[in-house]
Amino acid sequence: MKKIFLAVFLCMFSSFLWAKTENCDVSSQAPVKLLAAELKRGFKTFKKLNPPVYYMSYTYKEIQRRRFGVSLGGVFLRSSKDWNVLDVSVRVGSSVLDNTRKLKNAKNDYSSKVTAVPSIKGDGAAFSNVVWLATQKAVEDAQQSYGRVQADVQAASQRMDDSADFAFPETASYCRTETPARFDWEKLESMLVKVSRSVKDNPAVLKSEFDFRAESGHTYFVDSRGTRLKMPTFLFRLSYTLEGKTKDGLELSRFNSYDAVSPSQLPSEEKLLADVQQSVRELEELSRAPLAEPVTAPAILKNRAMGVFVHEVLGHRMEGHRQKEDSFGRTFTSKLNTRVTAPFISVVDDATLESFNGEPLRGFYEYDDEGVKSRPVVIIENGVLKNFLMSSSPIKGFPASNGHGRRELGKRAVARMGNTRVIASETVSYDELEKMLLEEIKRQGKPYGFIIEDLSGGFTQTDAGSPQVFKLEPQLVYRVYPDGRKEVIRGADLVGTPLVSFAQILAAADDEGVFNGDCGAESGWVPVSAIAPSVLFKTLELEHTAKSAVKPPVLPPPGADKGGKK
Repeated sequence: MKKIFLAVFLCMFSSFLWAKTENCDVSSQAPVKLLAAELKRGFKTFKKLNPPVYYMSYTYKEIQRRRFGVSLGGVFLRSSKDWNVLDVSVRVGSSVLDNTRKLKNAKNDYSSKVTAVPSIKGDGAAFSNVVWLATQKAVEDAQQSYGRVQADVQAASQRMDDSADFAFPETASYCRTETPARFDWEKLESMLVKVSRSVKDNPAVLKSEFDFRAESGHTYFVDSRGTRLKMPTFLFRLSYTLEGKTKDGLELSRFNSYDAVSPSQLPSEEKLLADVQQSVRELEELSRAPLAEPVTAPAILKNRAMGVFVHEVLGHRMEGHRQKEDSFGRTFTSKLNTRVTAPFISVVDDATLESFNGEPLRGFYEYDDEGVKSRPVVIIENGVLKNFLMSSSPIKGFPASNGHGRRELGKRAVARMGNTRVIASETVSYDELEKMLLEEIKRQGKPYGFIIEDLSGGFTQTDAGSPQVFKLEPQLVYRVYPDGRKEVIRGADLVGTPLVSFAQILAAADDEGVFNGDCGAESGWVPVSAIAPSVLFKTLELEHTAKSAVKPPVLPPPGADKGGKK
């Protein structure tokens, strides 16, 4: 059994910090100069209003977006546009009580208005005029929200955590300009068209979609404290989804994605075709597989699936701002400095990691969406809960942001995950982990256990008025018998409760894998990553998944007979 220590990994993390360096003067950037001038002019007046504005920030994005989609050998979507938009954040009242306070008996509106801004030309007068109008509207909306908060506070009971609403972030200055990689769009489109034709006549594939999305440009951030930032934004992704349906109405799906920052990181045509053919074989196998039965049994979550599991089940419960909300289930709020999982498991969220084993990480960012520098945060150390992920909304024991305030433009930032990594200080090979699974099945006298190869996500309930449970959607599950025999099963959902499930970890392999995806919450959709090894659980629970009442098509696809041959 291999043994490694968290300190070693933290040293490795530090070697990734700021691999990117400044290469420009932020004060000379036209958007920064214009935004800073308008902020200075406006804030001088707004802070004297009743109620006063005590903090403001501008986020401005100059982004180029390009996308094309292919299905059944034909292009169904092409889009390309420039996206120049502004978001104005305004805080009214004081840092102790402001317009962002969550109302007791109403759903807070976390949205803000995103304003299209003309490109900067000449003296930037048109740009500044739009900024001026957008700022005026944002101030009015914030003042109205503050009035509702004041009225709500008068009738509200004492909060469990009466921390202030805002912790002023440290000021920062950073500037980096980067030219995006050049992709051969025609070649990429041609490749997707060719590969998609390979599945169009297969009766097991009812729907298929091949997609390439590119987003590149720069983000500017200016606030009333003096922070001035310019940061590159690059997200390139090739993905495909294959869907099928069984005769009894169960929907099946296989998905794969490839994130890149340069063309060399995208798969070759041969690699993509091989992966698609493997996905087709899995879809065909799933269509013939027996239905899963509700069961509790020993299980292995393969590395990528473990990454999704930790993100969905643990992640949102580690977000700091939630801990002071009375409506939140507070599963781990009182568990600081207590053991919550196996002593050889640590969890670190480190948005400074740009890649892992050569694979780009979608959760990488240099500064968060509140202008705070990203940094590694040890959430769990050797099984013991140590920290929460913090935005600029403080809680008891955590008075400041640790660089995890994130949002989709048009939403208000809250604490969110970035790159969440599960680290095992004691590991075995994956083959040995499967042997341990068989031993555990026999020890418990179970007829079988299972291996979850792939999880697509799901949901977890965190409201205090709901059971603190999760329900995740495995896409590929193997039933494993005591003699080592395996068979694919279908129609299984993974369910449980966080405190019980995380206490069931028995062992981990040395095969870390990466999950790249997008996470939705009240602050919108943000790109995230999870890194994890395969993990053996003493017991997990499967239950039946919901199925459609609609039967699959009577006819096979055009050009194919029932055997899938032309």
